[in-house]
Amino acid sequence: MLEAEVGHASARRGEARPFLGAIGTADDLSEGDPVVHPVHGLGRFEAREAHVIDGSRLELLRLNFADRRLTLRVPVAKVERNGLRRPMAQETVAQVMEVIAGRPRPGRGSWVRRSIELTARLNSGDPLAVAEVVRDLGRNSDRPDQPYGEQLLFAQAVERLAGEIAAVERSTKEVVASRICATLRAGRAA
Repeated sequence: MLEAEVGHASARRGEARPFLGAIGTADDLSEGDPVVHPVHGLGRFEAREAHVIDGSRLELLRLNFADRRLTLRVPVAKVERNGLRRPMAQETVAQVMEVIAGRPRPGRGSWVRRSIELTARLNSGDPLAVAEVVRDLGRNSDRPDQPYGEQLLFAQAVERLAGEIAAVERSTKEVVASRICATLRAGRAA
């Protein structure tokens, strides 16, 4: 997905945001290495496989997403196009928490348009864009009358961030998710 489609401020200004922690080459991966897929979140590299499909030999990376009970095979030639990357750096975790603690942008326009934009940011693979989704939808997260669509997108965004940050900090998803929600509440109180 193009950044211009995602709706980032940097994409609107025409400057390219660098791809964070790109894998580099598939040869750099070892069995068990954590890998982040933009849509499926944090997974583990299992193996490199070769398959013959229609007479052509195809090199694939086999990834396992245990939380989703999903095994995904990605062609080596399309690793970058699919947005696979290593988990974010520790410095990026601090930036993510700053974004979450920031002031949410008010939702403008219809929910359908906003949900498309929020889903695109969520699936962009950029942890800062996912943090923006958490920040913007978190303003109503404590309200019992929050629309179901907002609840669902908020939960997905928190889950993706928590999984990746937990891998970086060697913590659990639950601990990181509660820290994200506490940072969100502290940002609203300020």
